Amino acid sequence: MKLRRICGVLLAACLSAGSFTAFSAVPVSAAGSLKYMLYYTDDYTAVKAEPVNAGDKIYYTIDGSEPDTNSAVYSKKLGFLEATTLKLAEYDAAGNVVGKIKTVEIQRILPKPKFLSTDKFDGTVEVQITDAKEGAKIHYTIDGSDPTENSPVLEGHNLLVKGDSVIKAIAVMDGWKTSDIAKTEPLSIVTESSYEDYLLKCLELTNAERAKNGLPALKMNQKLCDASLLRAKELSTNYDNGHTRPNGKRWVTTLDEYGYVYRYASENYGKLDRTGVNPEMIIELWMNSENHRAAILNELGSDIGMGFYQVDGYCYWIQIFGELM
Repeated sequence: MKLRRICGVLLAACLSAGSFTAFSAVPVSAAGSLKYMLYYTDDYTAVKAEPVNAGDKIYYTIDGSEPDTNSAVYSKKLGFLEATTLKLAEYDAAGNVVGKIKTVEIQRILPKPKFLSTDKFDGTVEVQITDAKEGAKIHYTIDGSDPTENSPVLEGHNLLVKGDSVIKAIAVMDGWKTSDIAKTEPLSIVTESSYEDYLLKCLELTNAERAKNGLPALKMNQKLCDASLLRAKELSTNYDNGHTRPNGKRWVTTLDEYGYVYRYASENYGKLDRTGVNPEMIIELWMNSENHRAAILNELGSDIGMGFYQVDGYCYWIQIFGELM
């Protein structure tokens, strides 16, 4: 069972080329100077420039020479795949340079480190830091403070930390701009391998409650688990409507989508606020609610599916109980 990951949105950019002519002296016609902004993504560095005067043109070079009116004309964002020296100059209609020529040392930014966490269920979490560029050093902290180049260097890309640790990391390498700070609270992150562990823990706790009441154990059903994950995602955008799906249909129509032909079905749902996945807490909340407790301890049904989805500090949980036709 796999978690879906969310990808970031990149800025649009283009790589431009032109003819370059060096020159020595340029007349200055007015005070003021063009403005530019740098945008960093994992794939490229982009530059956006604006002239002081709306009718002026910006010319640029990328070979270290001074730009003149024979140089490439800036028309839209420029994107750079590697370190470059960019020079920008604004010229008015008479061919006079406006303000100062800007020299921009383009650097690529290192990608932020990424984290994969596996809960050991003994108060510790194994954290692997991934996606580091070859040759980059990962500096990290585990107390929530911001890392610097003086912070410890991660060896082997693996850490074993307490479950309540707050890990921050940066990637550093000569010739590159240091990455933004990456942060994780390990128990708030679930990997493909640990997702099923949480479901199995929730199943264990559910069946323990049933055993206390003399009821048989429920069996995990893959179709109900798949339906539960979908319902958990729907719940994250539609929580106030409870058992009604975002499309206005009853929650039970999810089972039709996954081919679970039922004679009996019921659903528990709930959310946890900034406590991580925490199967123990969601079972405790359900057992303290009359309706949710009744669903867990219902004599009908032999199958169970569970799923959860994390977003914006909340963890949305679903339990689906069923019995095939």
